[in-house]
Amino acid sequence: MKRTIKKLAAIVLYMILLCCLLKTEALLLFSPRHIGMFLAGCIILCIPYLEKEMRWEDVKTIFRKNAIIAGYLETFMLIFVSMIQKRILWEAMMAELALDIRPLFYGFVCYVILKEESHPQIQEDKEKPMEEDRNAEVGADKKEKKRELDLSKLTRAEKQVAELAGRGLTNREIGEELCISEATVKKHMSNIFEKLEIDSRRELR
Repeated sequence: MKRTIKKLAAIVLYMILLCCLLKTEALLLFSPRHIGMFLAGCIILCIPYLEKEMRWEDVKTIFRKNAIIAGYLETFMLIFVSMIQKRILWEAMMAELALDIRPLFYGFVCYVILKEESHPQIQEDKEKPMEEDRNAEVGADKKEKKRELDLSKLTRAEKQVAELAGRGLTNREIGEELCISEATVKKHMSNIFEKLEIDSRRELR
């Protein structure tokens, strides 16, 4: 949360500096009306993914993805409305187009601010399943153990994670598929291993 606020402050400060250097025309980039429309679109698009007791990382991931979608949708609508207007000169059309693509900029800024940083621990977590898969032995006892897995012990979210992990997806890919953070996926995987009494992802296949 603190890092997100720091990134937002840095971007705002840099944009203010650019506006001062590029004179008052750059201030047209910030339209309260269009920013309001963009944020409203982001919130509406996030509603289907929101659940009770969601972690901040999960909310951030969902908002980050929908910010790009909202930016594209609003930009398309603004360009469409501008194009169907009659008696617009080419020079005026280009100026209008420049103003219409502002939501794309808002979406990009939100994506940058909310983008999760890559850490060595996450990289190790991604490489660990691959190493386990290479070193795991394919035998009758593994197949037998797979049949004995009692998935009824898992919660609905853990079953979804287990299914995707069984297909060979990494933590990051599972997080993107379910719109949750990698930290949450890692926590689910730990619970799955403990409840099913298994040692590697290969046993989920």
